[in-house]
Amino acid sequence: MSSAEQQPEVLDLVVGADGSGVIDATQLASLGVKPCTHLNVVPVGRTRAAERRRSVRGALAGSGPAPSPDDFEAAGSAAARDSADRYRDGGAWDMATP
Repeated sequence: MSSAEQQPEVLDLVVGADGSGVIDATQLASLGVKPCTHLNVVPVGRTRAAERRRSVRGALAGSGPAPSPDDFEAAGSAAARDSADRYRDGGAWDMATP
């Protein structure tokens, strides 16, 4: 058995409405956990979890309004134009330009 302090990474446990918990099998396999292994899940306070967090994936989810479809399309178009400008002949990332 190992404690939370001994684990190098945080596992994402999703608790469903029925109270069942699901952890992605690839996360478990990366730690060497074999199928049918019994695991004890111990809640960790927010402060402790924040100290151990390595990934920021999802950290900003729900922190602001979702963009409208028009805003999303405009941002995508602007990114495409920026990329095209950088890679065009004589652009900032043109390999022929010294």
